[in-house]
Parts: sequence; structure tokens; C-alpha cells
Amino acid sequence: MPKLGEIKLKQIQQLNTAESSILIRKHKEVLNWMMRTFQLDTYALTWAQFFKGVAVGGVTVWLLMR
Repeated sequence: MPKLGEIKLKQIQQLNTAESSILIRKHKEVLNWMMRTFQLDTYALTWAQFFKGVAVGGVTVWLLMR
């Protein structure tokens, strides 16, 4: 039984932003924010980015074909 005030936190892997260009660093910071906020691991983050790309691509094609 856990003691009062003892909290087990899930450790979330973060992407390394050191020694990256500014564009790559900002992108990794956004991905790290998503991982912390939604408590995603790298596998779930990959699927989230895939579906985001499909949605953005679909909207772009729909707008171009109108």
C-alpha cells in the first residue's frame, strides 16, 4: 500500500534537442510537449503524427480540388 503523499509518476522519454539546428530543435520541443501533455511514448507519438499528416494532407487536397 502506498504511503500518504507517495506518487508514482510515469517517466516519459524525451527527444534530445542538443546540437540540433534551430528548426529541428523547435520541432523536437513541440514533440516533447505533446509527449508530456498527452503522456505518449515514441510509438504512440509516431501514430499521432501520421494521422495528423493524413488529416492535413486530406484538407489540403480537398481545398485544392474545390
